[in-house]
Amino acid sequence: MNALVYHGPWNLSLEELPRPRCRATEVLLRMKAVGICGSDVHGYTGESGRRAPGMVMGHEAVGVVEEIGDQVTQSRIGDLVAVYNILAETAPTPEEGDPSFLDKQVIGVNLAQRGAMADYLALPAGNALALPPGTDPAVGVLAEPIAVVTHGFDRLAERNLGGARTAIVGAGTIGLSAALVARDTGGERLAVLDTIPEKLDRAKAFGAAPVWVESVEDAAGTARRVEAALGGRPELVVDAMGSRSSFRQSLEMIQAGGTLLLIGNLAKEVGLLLQDIVSREVTLVGTYGFDRAAFEAALQRLPQWQEELTSFIEGRCTLAETPDVMNRLAKGELSALKVVIDF
Repeated sequence: MNALVYHGPWNLSLEELPRPRCRATEVLLRMKAVGICGSDVHGYTGESGRRAPGMVMGHEAVGVVEEIGDQVTQSRIGDLVAVYNILAETAPTPEEGDPSFLDKQVIGVNLAQRGAMADYLALPAGNALALPPGTDPAVGVLAEPIAVVTHGFDRLAERNLGGARTAIVGAGTIGLSAALVARDTGGERLAVLDTIPEKLDRAKAFGAAPVWVESVEDAAGTARRVEAALGGRPELVVDAMGSRSSFRQSLEMIQAGGTLLLIGNLAKEVGLLLQDIVSREVTLVGTYGFDRAAFEAALQRLPQWQEELTSFIEGRCTLAETPDVMNRLAKGELSALKVVIDF
């Protein structure tokens, strides 16, 4: 089969690898669509340090069941499925992949050549979840960002936190997914902030008030415009970026006693404004990735949001074109909310 192999920062090549063997409890998928995630781009450049040479990336994936193992009963050949990419809640062994940074076994992240940027992928049958009827495979790859946000809102619900007025910092894939989930879980008034006006057009179409961040240095001014748009300070702020400026902006505008949901983690540290948090009794809730329940819930949401989610897809390419596309994304020469690899 053809696969994209990562050999180090800025080095991704199309190579021929052995087609995976389907074990007794596994299914073999012929890939249909794979999303290029921002974490793939950061791994490609070496910025995140979370990709190992010799691996195959790709963790947002939809495929068709091509073969089934002898012990598999829940799958049928021809099924269209989404990949739930967490194989185990334990780190891989060095023989399986890279155990150095993640305590889970995740396809396309730390499991060597078991990644979705390839013609075929073998995985346990229980990780191949049926795509809801009528769902476009390209939309199916967006189950993962929807699941990430769903998991975060599940953490809020467990703690009885939230609010009618919600502000979301960042109009990227996670930020816009947060707008959809917030709208679906009781958010009555929404605002989405970004420094790029073009991104905010889509937020407005989703029913959120667009707030252009004219300068990251003017956090107080931006906070006043958010307050005007929402009719009050936001009770819930979702930081979908995780930078120093986005964290500062979030704290600047949040209502006293409000909740800050931290999803983005671009920066390793943001300079915690301790006295602001303590004196205003702000609750910080961190969230990372997703679990199976959130992924399954995200899959069920796809059909009702298919029109909105289709608008996320601003680029398509083949497997052979992907190294060039990845390079252009990394250099900022290509700006796209989501690029999907078509097979």
